[in-house]
Amino acid sequence: MFSTNLEPVHICFEDAMITGDEITEILAFLQSSDLDKSSGSNELVEPVDEKKRRRTMSNRESAKRSRLRKKRRFEDLTEEVNRLNLKNQELKNRLANVLRSGNFISRENNRLKTESVCLEIRLVELYRFLVAMQSLTSTRLSYITEFEI
Repeated sequence: MFSTNLEPVHICFEDAMITGDEITEILAFLQSSDLDKSSGSNELVEPVDEKKRRRTMSNRESAKRSRLRKKRRFEDLTEEVNRLNLKNQELKNRLANVLRSGNFISRENNRLKTESVCLEIRLVELYRFLVAMQSLTSTRLSYITEFEI
C-alpha cells in the first residue's frame, strides 16, 4: 500500500528523527492493529449477539411454556367448573326430591292426625251409645224382672 521509495522525511519529536521507512512501518502496524481490533471487536460482538440470540430464544421458549401451563390450568379449572355445576345440579335435584317427600309426609301425617281425631270422636260416640244401650237394657231387665215377680 505504501511505497518504500519515498524520500526520507525528517520529523522532529524532541530531537528524535523518524525516517520515511519508519513512518511506513508505523502506518502498516497501525493498519494491521486496526484490522485486528475490528476483527477482535467482531469476535466480541458475535458472542454477545449469540448470547442475546440464545437469551431471546430461551425467553420465547419460557414464555411459550408459561402460556401452555396457563392454558392447561384454565382448561383444568373450566373442567372443574363444569364438574361442580353438574354436582350442584344433582344436589339441587336431590334437595327438591327430599322437600317433595317431606311435604308429602307432612300432609299424610296431618291427614292421619285428623283421621285419628275423627276415629276417637266416633269411638267416644259409640261408647256413649253402648253405655246408653246397656243402661236401657238394664232398665228393661229390671222392669221385666219387677213384673215377673
